[in-house]
Amino acid sequence: MNRRSAATLTLTLTTLFTSIGFAEGRPEDSRETSRAQVEECVAQHDSARQLRLDEQWDNARTATRSCAEERCPLAIAADCRAWLDEIAQLMPTLIIVIEGEVAASALRVELDGASVALKDPPSPIELWPGAHRLRFELLGEKPVEIDFSLGKGEKNHIERVRFARPQALPVATPSRIPTRPVPASTYWLSAGALAAFATSTAFLVSGLNEHGDARDICAPNCDPSIRSSIQARLLVADVAGGAGLVLGGLALYTYLKRPVVFKEPRPSGPTIKANAAGFSFTWRGQF
Repeated sequence: MNRRSAATLTLTLTTLFTSIGFAEGRPEDSRETSRAQVEECVAQHDSARQLRLDEQWDNARTATRSCAEERCPLAIAADCRAWLDEIAQLMPTLIIVIEGEVAASALRVELDGASVALKDPPSPIELWPGAHRLRFELLGEKPVEIDFSLGKGEKNHIERVRFARPQALPVATPSRIPTRPVPASTYWLSAGALAAFATSTAFLVSGLNEHGDARDICAPNCDPSIRSSIQARLLVADVAGGAGLVLGGLALYTYLKRPVVFKEPRPSGPTIKANAAGFSFTWRGQF
C-alpha cells in the first residue's frame, strides 16, 4: 500500500468515526471541522512529498511542519515528522570566520542579500543546498564578496575573510655596526708596563756592568759599598720587572674585556680633494 492509499484510508476511517459520533448526538459543526482538518492534513502531506521530490526545500519544510502537527492523523503526522528530520540532515551549515582584529561595530555582513549578525565564537548558520554569496563591508575598506556553493548534508563549511589594512612603512634608520674600541685604561696600563720593563732593563744592565767591573778590579776584596750598590740595582730591576708584568697583565685584561659599542658607519678609504693650493690626499679607516 502506497502513502496516497494510506492517507485515503485514514480519511475514510476518520469520516466513519465522525459519522458515528454524529449519530450519537455530536453537533454538526464539530463533524465538519474534523473532516476539514483531515482533508487539509492530507493535502499538506501530498504537497510536502512532491516539494521534497522537486527539492523546493523552503516550501517543503513549511508544508511538512503543517502536516506534522498533532491535529493530523497519526500516520500522516509520523510521515511528516520523519521528513522534517530528513530535511534537517540535508540542510548544510556555514561558519563565517573573520581573521584579524576587526571591530564588530564597523563590520557589516550580508548573506544572499540579507544582513547577518556574527557571533563570537563563530556558530553554524543553516542554509539550503546550492549557490550563495557573502558580502563584507568594513569602514574604510573595499567591500569583499565571496561566492560559494553548498552540497546536501555539507556541515560546517568554513568561509574566511581577512582585511589587509595598510601598515605604516618603517622609518629608515642608518645601519649601525658593532665595534670594540680600545679603552684609554688599556693604553695607560700598556705605557706603564713598557716604562717598568725599560726601567728594569736599565737597572739590570747597570748592575751587571758594575758587577763585571768589580770582579775585574777588586774581587774578591771589594768594598762593601760596591757590593751594596750592585745588589740595590739588581733589586730595583726585579721590582720594576714585576711591576711591568702586573701592568701588562692588566692592560691585556682591559683589552680583552672591552665592551661592544654600536656606531654609525663612517666612510673609509682614500679621498682626494682639489683646492686652490693643489690636491690633498687623505685616508680614512677603522681599526
